[in-house]
Amino acid sequence: MTLFTARLHRSAAFIGCMALVSNLLTSVTTAQTTVSTGGTSVHVLFQTDKWVTPNIHYKAGSGSWTTSPGVAMSASNNSAYPSNDGWFQFDVSSATSLEFVFNDGVGAVWDNNNNANYKVSVAGTYSVVSKVSDFKTGDLVRPSDGTGYHILFQPITWAKPYMHFNAGSGWTTVPGYIMTPSTYAGKFSAANGWYQYDISSTSSVEITFNDGNGVWDSNLNANYIRTSPGTYAFVNQNTAAPTTSPSVQGYINGPGYSVTSASEDAGVLTINLAVNTASTSTP
Repeated sequence: MTLFTARLHRSAAFIGCMALVSNLLTSVTTAQTTVSTGGTSVHVLFQTDKWVTPNIHYKAGSGSWTTSPGVAMSASNNSAYPSNDGWFQFDVSSATSLEFVFNDGVGAVWDNNNNANYKVSVAGTYSVVSKVSDFKTGDLVRPSDGTGYHILFQPITWAKPYMHFNAGSGWTTVPGYIMTPSTYAGKFSAANGWYQYDISSTSSVEITFNDGNGVWDSNLNANYIRTSPGTYAFVNQNTAAPTTSPSVQGYINGPGYSVTSASEDAGVLTINLAVNTASTSTP
């Protein structure tokens, strides 16, 4: 009985060891997702919500590594992995195995699969979702497409966000233009609460957001200023509930008066008393 019990313990220990090895292997092999196999090339799809011009640094087979920081990836043309959802691609022809890592395009920040690198041993198509994700409000999330500025905004608690801006020819009339549901896929999609507005200007832009009822996100009174076209994403920094202006005798409220500048915690009402109309102003 003692010998039998000892064998059971050794068997259990062996099974436990094999389970651990299996788990370790799984963590490595699932670092990238296999989309398809076959052919004589390796196709790499990479998704990032932070880097707008990522590089891939790789070694094909027993060859040498590319010169750091590697080679620029191109916007994905695979409809299942759309470029407007942050997907990029790179193809390595005549390769059946590949070891690779990614970086921000200049080699300052790397995604190397937690120091293990990404490795595939069969030709085919593989996808990787970046492990580096430190998106901050106002970040450039897509490079310029040559058509100006594309502004994405997540209002959080606002039902209808507006964008009030100056693209070089003066400020829009308060509250600005209503934003429309985002046409982007994935993280910045309408399903995730994102809205967008496009400005064809190639000069610098100064931007603020509001709910149409006097509640503003103006970057703590500094406004948002961008000088290079591209797609920028902003998350509402002012989620205070809107307040309704009282309509009582003696309170300035009604036609002919309007808020011409506002911030998170204050508004400015400019009135021409002689003609009883609102005068023009900018934030």
